[in-house]
Amino acid sequence: MAGNDNIILKISNGVATVILNRPQVHNALSGEMMLEFVNVCEELSNDPQIRVVVLTGAGEKSFCSGADLGGMDNNSKDSVIEFKQHVTKYRDCLLALRNLKKPVIAAVNGYALAGGLGLAVSCDLAYAKESAQFGVPEINVGLWGMMISAPLVQNIGYKNTLELMYTGERIKPEKAKEIGLINDIFSEEEFEEKVYGMAEKLATKNPIALSNGRESMYMIQDMNYENSLTYLRDQVVLLSRTEDYQEGMSAFKEKRDPVWTGR
Repeated sequence: MAGNDNIILKISNGVATVILNRPQVHNALSGEMMLEFVNVCEELSNDPQIRVVVLTGAGEKSFCSGADLGGMDNNSKDSVIEFKQHVTKYRDCLLALRNLKKPVIAAVNGYALAGGLGLAVSCDLAYAKESAQFGVPEINVGLWGMMISAPLVQNIGYKNTLELMYTGERIKPEKAKEIGLINDIFSEEEFEEKVYGMAEKLATKNPIALSNGRESMYMIQDMNYENSLTYLRDQVVLLSRTEDYQEGMSAFKEKRDPVWTGR
């Protein structure tokens, strides 16, 4: 699977690294880039050799600064339609992350702002460098971070989301960790080792359990308690019928490492 100018893709030992590659504009999401991002996510989701996905940004300053709206012509008679098409591509990026069948880790190596913050928080896990910054600055130019409200509320609740939205101010990794935006903070020197240490650890786990468990976690978000328990009960039954489950049990009894087949 090859990368391209907007998206760089690196694969090693079952871990795929997706690099947003427009460092000259802080990895802002152009329309073309967003289409490519969705395609890459779909390909990785369906590739049985890929166990874990890491999402990061090119360069030293930015993870992603959000959508690149510089090319939009606000005076065009078609600008409303064009703008809707542009932001629909961003919606599709968030959905592509949610629909990935593999664990996704955000490696936040710099600024994660506006739509870039939406991408980071839409990943399953998120780790940040000490120099990273987070924010929803749309209010400062008269907008509102509409679509990123959904993943933000699910991760950090209404009050924390509204504070970010209302103020438009940037926060540091310590605050981001405190409110639940990220899992942990690492120094520049240890960042890559820690992120890929986690990715490689996850890559050793039962891929069916990871995929089905991840899907189940997101499915129950909008269910009431009783329905969620019933749904999860059925998922346990299905998982227990897989070959990898049987392999895991056998390996445990035989005191050896399991060999997963994805079946």
